[in-house]
Amino acid sequence: MRIPKFFQRKKNPPPLVIEESGQKKQKLDTLKAGKLASLALELTSSLINEFGPRVAGTKASRESASKLEGHLKNYCDSTAYQEFSMHDRAYTLWIQLMVGVYPAILLLLWFGLPLLGTLSYLLFCLYVGREYLLFKPIGEKHTPSTTGANVHGCIEPEKEVLHTVIFSGHHDSARLYRYNKLDRNTYLKKVFLPFLLFFLLGFSSILQLTTEVLSLRLFVVNMPPLPNLILNALLTLCIPLLFPLRNFVLEEGSPGAGDNLISSAMCVELARFFDWKRKCGSPLQHTRLVFCSFDGEEVGLRGSRVWFDQNLVLLEDPIQLNFDSPYYEDELTFLERDVNGLQSLSSPLARRCVNIAKSMGYRASSTSIPLFAGGTDAASGARCGVEATTLTAVAWDDRTRPAVYHTSDDVVSAIETKAVEHAISIAIRLVELVDSDQLYEESETILKESKRDDGDGPDLQFSKFSIR
Repeated sequence: MRIPKFFQRKKNPPPLVIEESGQKKQKLDTLKAGKLASLALELTSSLINEFGPRVAGTKASRESASKLEGHLKNYCDSTAYQEFSMHDRAYTLWIQLMVGVYPAILLLLWFGLPLLGTLSYLLFCLYVGREYLLFKPIGEKHTPSTTGANVHGCIEPEKEVLHTVIFSGHHDSARLYRYNKLDRNTYLKKVFLPFLLFFLLGFSSILQLTTEVLSLRLFVVNMPPLPNLILNALLTLCIPLLFPLRNFVLEEGSPGAGDNLISSAMCVELARFFDWKRKCGSPLQHTRLVFCSFDGEEVGLRGSRVWFDQNLVLLEDPIQLNFDSPYYEDELTFLERDVNGLQSLSSPLARRCVNIAKSMGYRASSTSIPLFAGGTDAASGARCGVEATTLTAVAWDDRTRPAVYHTSDDVVSAIETKAVEHAISIAIRLVELVDSDQLYEESETILKESKRDDGDGPDLQFSKFSIR
């Protein structure tokens, strides 16, 4: 006859959220990515209610950063709040300058000095290209400065650090534009037409310069040739059409829920999850996690640029998954190129993330950010040698889906919960693969691994396989 042995009953794992501590049993469905997504949306809503729009370099932006650090302190081994000086006005200053540069170049053409006019035009285009298209500004130190604030938190692995995964978003919101691009007629008249006139001014400068070179009158003050005389006259009459650009950028900011406070909130909830996993006895072994929220993204990635310069010591074999504008569930996209399509990101990482997403049953693709669509903070990581990509879920064509970013309609209700849930699911799976040195295994392996049982602790459950 066997004598029964008595064992101590296993303790239930700690709850994911404090409100669940009174439950008799930790439920599997509390760890769905959907639960974390709901928490992220709630945090986003509370921060907007408390601070409102958070234009880069303002008190509201810095206070929201401090609040985010407070949340990260609950889950991270270390956190940091880092203020920095930035020249945020330089990003859109060129729009106002164009209103004065246009008549100045025209005056040079009227006096028969197309060489000076063309050189002035090209120098201004170089300035705009560096500031607005490449995000590599020149002369910004001569513009007013403000104070921004970045925050980050770190969760350390149990053993030696061999990898680093950076999750990032930005908490600043964009300034509003006086002429909403969804009002197409007004936008074409007030914005597109002035830019077209400036383009024609460049054409007139080059045409007049070519004519005077061929007629050997380049350095002689003279009246413009007849074709230029007509074109310059028309351009002169159109000078008042540029005046709307003087006040194109407003002081007021967007609520910035989807672009991009939700991403900073997602970083907080990811920190919550991995801290919970550690408390459940499943810590990461060799992967340091860094959760960042940057300021100044909407004014040329100025916050992330400073952060990477200051915190390279944290990065050991790093990869960066940046979140930006996760609005729509069926628009899940990973960027292979950034900054108006002119900055390379990590194509292998972007495509790998697509494979991870598809193995979970999500629709996803990888692509380049469109020209004139701006840039994301992944570009700052890539410029420092980090393997980086951005997860976004926005309709670039605002005809098919509402383009609420950079508008007053960018509120929490504009974000699909499923889009946030999918992004969090992919981020968690990415960390698991990195920590097990399986990031670049075949996609079939990912699908098999995603179904494994982690032991005593509840596993992450995805909505595809369970009811929320």
